[in-house]
Formats: sequence, structure tokens, C-alpha cells
Amino acid sequence: MHDIYVIMATFRAVILKGKIHVKDDLTTNIKIRVTHNRKTEYCGTDLYINPDYFKNGYASGNNADFINMRILDYLNLYHRRYLDLGNMTAAMTVKELKKEISHDKTESIDFIKFAEEYLAGLKLDGRQGSVRAVRGFISNLKAYRPKVQFANINSQFLQGFEAWMKRKGIRNGVQSYMARFRVIFNLGRERYNDEDRGIVLIANYPFKKYRIVAPVVKARENSLTITQLRKFINYKPVTQREALAQDMFMLMIYLIGPNSKDIISLPKADRNKRIIYNRSKTGHAFSLKFEPEAESIASRYSGTIKLLNLAAAYSDYLNFQKAINIGLQSICNNIRENEMKILLKVKTQNPQPDFPVKITSNWARHTWATIARNDCRIPKDDVALCLGHQDTDNRVTDMYIKYDYSIIDEANRKVIDIITKT
Repeated sequence: MHDIYVIMATFRAVILKGKIHVKDDLTTNIKIRVTHNRKTEYCGTDLYINPDYFKNGYASGNNADFINMRILDYLNLYHRRYLDLGNMTAAMTVKELKKEISHDKTESIDFIKFAEEYLAGLKLDGRQGSVRAVRGFISNLKAYRPKVQFANINSQFLQGFEAWMKRKGIRNGVQSYMARFRVIFNLGRERYNDEDRGIVLIANYPFKKYRIVAPVVKARENSLTITQLRKFINYKPVTQREALAQDMFMLMIYLIGPNSKDIISLPKADRNKRIIYNRSKTGHAFSLKFEPEAESIASRYSGTIKLLNLAAAYSDYLNFQKAINIGLQSICNNIRENEMKILLKVKTQNPQPDFPVKITSNWARHTWATIARNDCRIPKDDVALCLGHQDTDNRVTDMYIKYDYSIIDEANRKVIDIITKT
């Protein structure tokens, strides 16, 4: 058996001799000499010194400690990058090795390209809602700065991008886009950094300084009161789209707030008349009693496999959600118009309709929760249980509790009773 000898590259701090390498201020650049396969190349640094104060790879004189510390940083950096290349170095020329170890790889990582790869993955997973949000984020980022590397992104960049979007007229979407920005940046760090091996290609983390401030939305701003909800229930639709919107909004309430993606894919009730499914947004398991009010609405859209037959009519849940929201807007307009007519008829001073200017399908979940807590006096913890919220403080405790679904059933029945009370 023969011994195998591996000749490793060597790195040494040097200065080049000759007047040609000395600047007018009598200093010369300290370089890192790379020797590989008996060939030599030099990597420049940002360090300069009088040649008289440099010998055998070390500085002397004033500022020597700082310069020697920086030299050591360069040597460690290049040596680490060399080791990270592994067996690839055997086939490299010294020029190729110099290019590989001296190039700041952070600058070469294209953030927009990485974001577009992430978007492609979302498409493959069928996550239409996330696809729409990420596509909007990338489109705005490209408009702000066509080329963005990870190394370009600092807190000033983030603040500038946010300010630019606001000037452009984007309001409600700014926080959502910046949150997507952070998610994608974090995924990039996960891919390109390996702290255990000392590989940190994306060292900057601007979100330490930059904070995403979500707008404060009060429950009353996106939920209907009982009075408003009864006006909604008693409204007579004038179009099929209004009828669909009214039915789906009420079905969402009677089923404690599933979103449009869940509604369109709900399974049929089991033999115990329960709807059992996992919420698409959180994966949380739900088991709900199929109350008569919900059953009555579902019977008008009865499906063969799913609870509702709507999947065939809409290419995806986003189109379904859009149809609902268009119908809801039409209902809002008509209810407010009718309210205004009554107010003008009785000659009310400064008449203002009571019904909201706009509601969306998301209001159903907030409406159920607000009525449950404020009108039915259901404890907040039970409301959270009904909505499928997980308390992070009690996550371990939750592992030991087998929930009694009758708590959810009783709470939902109280809400439905107070809503439908004449």
C-alpha cells in the first residue's frame, strides 16, 4: 500500500518589490500570495504599508497590531474557502482557484432569481393565494430595482422600498409584501449558509433593524353587528352572484369561519352529521356539527363527492373568492342605498347609512368571533378553540388534552340562535 500525499495550496501575506508597486505616499499594497500546483497568483487586499515596516508576512511599527489582525482575517477567509471547495481544487489551475476564493460570493447571489425560484415552487404546490402575493411582491421589487443581490439588501434598502410602494399608492399590501420579503430572505440564508461548517455566504440580516409594522385592525372594522347581519340575512338578492355571495357568507358563519379555499373543498357530512376537515391555512383539524341552517344552504349546492358542487364552476378557489366578494360588494351597495332612501324619507339630518361600505368573505370569521364573545358572552378561550387558534404558551398542555367538541357545538349553536332570533 502506497501513502497518498495531498499537496495543499498555501497562502501568505507579501508585498511586491520594486518602485512600480510603491504609491506616491510611499506605501505599497499587501497582497495574499496563493501557491497551488507550484504556480503562484496574488490577491489584492485593502491594506497598505511602507515596505520598510513589512517583513516575513508581518507588519511592524505604528498600527501593526491592526494590520496583522486584518492579514490573519484574509488568510483565514481564503483558507476556509479553499477547504470548502474540497476535491474540486485538484483539477483547478491557480488562476481558477484565485477567482474562486477571492470572489465575494454574497454579491453573486441574485435575490430576485431566488425569489422567482421560490414562486415556481409555490405554483407546483398549488398554493394560489401565496403565488398571487409573491408575484405581486416580485413585480414591485423589480419595478423599484431591476437587479438585487442579497448583499444589496440592508435596512436602508428596505425602508426605501417601503416608502416607494407607499408613494406608488400601495397601502394595505405594503406590510404583506415586506413580510414576504423577510420570508424569502430567511429561506435564502437557510439555503446558502451553513454555520456549523463556518460557511456564511449571506452574512447580512437587515430585518434586525427594520421592523414590519402591521396595521392595527379593530374587530369592529371588519365584522358585522347583529343588526347589520340581520339586514344582510333579510336582503333579497337581485342576481345569482348576490345569491351565491349571501349563501356562502352565511355558510361560513354557520361553520365558524372556514375560508373560501376550505368551503369549496369541504367533504360531505359523515353519518353523525359532522363536517370533518383540516383547515388549509394552518392544517388544524376541525370537527363541526352540521347545523340545520348550514345544511339548508348546502342543499342548494349539493355535490356528489364534496359538500358543494362549486369546484367545477370555478378554476380555482381564488376565482370562487372573487365571485363571492363581487356579490358581497353589490349587496353592500344596495343595502346602503335602501338605508339612504329611508333616511332621506324621514328627513334625517346628515344622513349616513349604517351598513359598511364594503365587506369581504373574511368578515364572516370575524363576525362569528365578535358575536360569540360580545353578544353570547362565550369565554375568550372557548372562542379561540372554536376558531382553531393555538395558544403557544399552552402548546405542551394541549398535547395532553382530548378536546370535547361539544364545547364548540354549544358555542356555535348559541351564535346561530342569537343571529336567527326574530
